Amino acid sequence: MASRFGAAAAAATAATANPEQVLFTARLNNIRPLVNMLRTICFRPRASCAINAGGLVFTVEEAQSIVAQAYLRTDLFSAFNYNIALAKEQLADQNQDAEPANDDDENTTHIALPLDSLIECLMLFYGPSGTAAGGPGGAHGGSSGIQSTSAMLTGGNPMDLRGASIAHIAFNGLGSDFELMLEERGVISVCRMATFYPESPVDLDFSRFPVVQQLIIRSEWLRDAFNELDPTSEAVAIAISATAPYFRISTVGDNGSTEMTYSKDERILDSFFCSEEQENRYKLSLILRCRQALALSDKTKIRVNQRGFLSFQFMIPTDADVSFVNFLYAPLVHANELEH
Repeated sequence: MASRFGAAAAAATAATANPEQVLFTARLNNIRPLVNMLRTICFRPRASCAINAGGLVFTVEEAQSIVAQAYLRTDLFSAFNYNIALAKEQLADQNQDAEPANDDDENTTHIALPLDSLIECLMLFYGPSGTAAGGPGGAHGGSSGIQSTSAMLTGGNPMDLRGASIAHIAFNGLGSDFELMLEERGVISVCRMATFYPESPVDLDFSRFPVVQQLIIRSEWLRDAFNELDPTSEAVAIAISATAPYFRISTVGDNGSTEMTYSKDERILDSFFCSEEQENRYKLSLILRCRQALALSDKTKIRVNQRGFLSFQFMIPTDADVSFVNFLYAPLVHANELEH
């Protein structure tokens, strides 16, 4: 990754090129929503990114047991252009002997890039206090090549950025760098990050089995529950049933047992559905990966499918509308397997 300053640098970046000549370009007048959304899934140094006409989807995976996705729709950007014709042309060149799996693959570009470095670049003008806390520190070797300009702007809480920086983003296809051009009070910085071919995704196909449990809970209640979980516990049990207690979260650790139960009170749950009672256990350390997304969200949709796979969908308010961050978990042992 490289960074350089000065107005002359702008002329050398694809971010200022004609959008019709570049695969993907976008502009952000406020970097806060983008930074906040990316930080919610920054528990691994590298992410895959799917780019299409509907926006960007960043995906992070760990231990073949958790998949986290941040959805950045086009309404987050003041300008957004994805060249579908160029994307199809590039895909055809890469897969001359293979047909695309479906229309979505035809119209989507998939890459991998260093997520921690991307966040660091976006936070360039906010100094050391704006680095991605909660991300894997030093994951890219501790030498990012970024020149700090923290003296130009007093760093505050990164979650409360005023969004003074304007960001131009550009990418011209596999093999090209992912480019950022940041403008801050007349100073311009251009950052380029190497991109990689994405690895095959972990197969946690949630839709393969029907959803048997679903509820929408106000996130403040879920935050309180997470704060009470025993950190010495290896696993957390989540149970949803058609009768009281309708929703239960519990742990057992060195400090004893903890249990939180919730009724169907409309002040707690916006909706509730249960066609099959289940209690499933999940690795606590992986469940807690979602805490930053939970902290930003107003509401959380919780779904469990017939095989015990758990989905958290966090509804995060932004200046434009509501954005979504999804976390999908595989159970440690599915409830049905305990009976055999």
